[in-house]
Amino acid sequence: MPIVEMPGTDADLLQALQDANLPTLLMVIVQLTGDESWMSERLAPAPIVAPEGSLFPDDSGDYSAETAEEIRTAAFDLLTRLRDTRGEVPGPPTLEAMTEMMSFSVAEPVSPEYTAMLMEETRFVDRDEQWRKPLAEMLELGPLDDFNVIIVGAGMSGICVAAKLKLAGIPFTILEKNTAVGGTWFENTYPDCGVDTPNHFYSYSFERNPNWSGYFSKRDELYAYFERCTDEFGLREALRLETEVVRMQFDESIGQWSVDVQTSDGAKETLSANVVISAVGQLNRPNMPDIEGIDTYQGPLFHSARWQHEVDLEGKRVAVIGTGCSAVQLLPKTAEIAEKVTVFQRTPHWISPNRDYYRPVEKGLIWALNHIPYYAEWHRARMIFGFGDRTWPAVNADPAWSHPERSMNELNDGMREALTAYIEEQLGKRRDLAPKCTPDFPVFGKRLVIDNTWYPTLARDNVDLVTEGIARITPDGVETVDGTLHAVDAIIVATGFRSNLFLWPMEIVGRSGTSLADRWGDYPRAFQGAAVPDYPNLFCLYGPNTNIVHGGSIIYQTECQVHYVMQCIVLMVEKRLRSMEVREDVNDEYNDQVQAISETLAWGHPGVHSWYKNSQGHVVNNSPFSLQKFWEINHDLVADHYVLE
Repeated sequence: MPIVEMPGTDADLLQALQDANLPTLLMVIVQLTGDESWMSERLAPAPIVAPEGSLFPDDSGDYSAETAEEIRTAAFDLLTRLRDTRGEVPGPPTLEAMTEMMSFSVAEPVSPEYTAMLMEETRFVDRDEQWRKPLAEMLELGPLDDFNVIIVGAGMSGICVAAKLKLAGIPFTILEKNTAVGGTWFENTYPDCGVDTPNHFYSYSFERNPNWSGYFSKRDELYAYFERCTDEFGLREALRLETEVVRMQFDESIGQWSVDVQTSDGAKETLSANVVISAVGQLNRPNMPDIEGIDTYQGPLFHSARWQHEVDLEGKRVAVIGTGCSAVQLLPKTAEIAEKVTVFQRTPHWISPNRDYYRPVEKGLIWALNHIPYYAEWHRARMIFGFGDRTWPAVNADPAWSHPERSMNELNDGMREALTAYIEEQLGKRRDLAPKCTPDFPVFGKRLVIDNTWYPTLARDNVDLVTEGIARITPDGVETVDGTLHAVDAIIVATGFRSNLFLWPMEIVGRSGTSLADRWGDYPRAFQGAAVPDYPNLFCLYGPNTNIVHGGSIIYQTECQVHYVMQCIVLMVEKRLRSMEVREDVNDEYNDQVQAISETLAWGHPGVHSWYKNSQGHVVNNSPFSLQKFWEINHDLVADHYVLE
């Protein structure tokens, strides 16, 4: 067992204990001592609750000052004793023990199935052992000189799977079209660009970052994290920047993919690989709206994802087209410097308050995450529980619910009422804008946008909210369908990305000679979002029906998929397979289930019109599963799902 080695002084520890979460600290005490008396009824934390007007949970435990001091004093005595005596740290808890501890610390029952997922997310259990053990036996016979993998994309997903391939000793090459890694966090640099998932969850389970400066960090810090991961995992030597994949075709005669690439200087090359992993993401190809006259505008016009920093907006009349996440983030800073901002809204979004959005992480908490044994693990476990599936019951349709046109069930309707009241309160003197700001679809029909003083900004004297449709863009501004011309000096297009054109614009040709774009049309379907019949040895990360709406982190989804893909690759190596192709019937059955479930969820509601759906109303973007269920589905490879050659 490892020895406790905590740096710093007693004052450092005392500050850390003051800033630490008390239910989390209690679990540290229980694990380090093995004394279950600390889970007595007297010390039980209050249930996790969402403060009025917020959907973000308060998990402080609501202890009295006396009880809080008792917990901190006990933790101080225990940790200083272990530090001074260089005591041993016990091993991870068993599944049974952790289930009991989690249930106590969150004040509600936690199932063993959910705990099993948390044990991997905390690294109490190393999930990689599932594929690493059989691979290690194979590698004892020699290196894999005749097997290689191409990863397309060096964003969050590409770095994740590359790290695992590096660990496995499987040769790979990463192809990235940009001049740097980071994907969306490299490309998006608009004002206040940041993450809408708590940072301590929006990070790899195997490379946690205890030093986030904020609870919801901004773009520069996120980009730096992925740059650092690239170096720490030793991926630079396998990385080819400014190299874009143009076309790939499966060569059945040799069981390999031929991959045509083009570099930034125009040079072309064809590579080959046994396996191709698409890690291109969904937020990398900006969606420019098809508006009449958009090319005639005489001033600066750019997409938020391609921000033109050389354009000075100070004192200018600015149009912002779109009211999604990017617009909500960039508008306040823009409105502070512009003379006037006109916001063009097609549909409003549900926007949730969050008291931690700009809150810096306390100095003591950073110290605790770095140095108190097991604090980081319990912090992550409890945060995932609070920010993940606790909202899942709110997204499921209740067949007996009396107001299905506006909400999914009673819980969902309560959220609607709370957020509607929040809108009116935040608008202040401009409550007349409330009807324009209140969505007509259920909460979670679209992913909740984290509030960034959106409503007070709309209420500013120099901001106008326009809900009339845009007829055309003229050389001078934006003309709406009512005939009004809104003259502006610059136009910012915040209309999202071409998310549902998965893998676009690459041309991908399968075994039969059919392009993936032709096979899919506007109805992309993949088995577990990862594999497609007729395209052997091709695996997608963040593919169809893998996105999340109700909460959680897309990194979590990616890690679940990477674990599955690694099992596929190890099976290919172990069995010396030339090709591995998901069965057509398996893919059909899975996707039929996806659509059947999606129809019962908030984002499948008939009143929701979003990029989540295709032209026929099928949900093609979002996962129909809770976080735990998604983990379960992707956890164990079933070889019979595939045709193996």
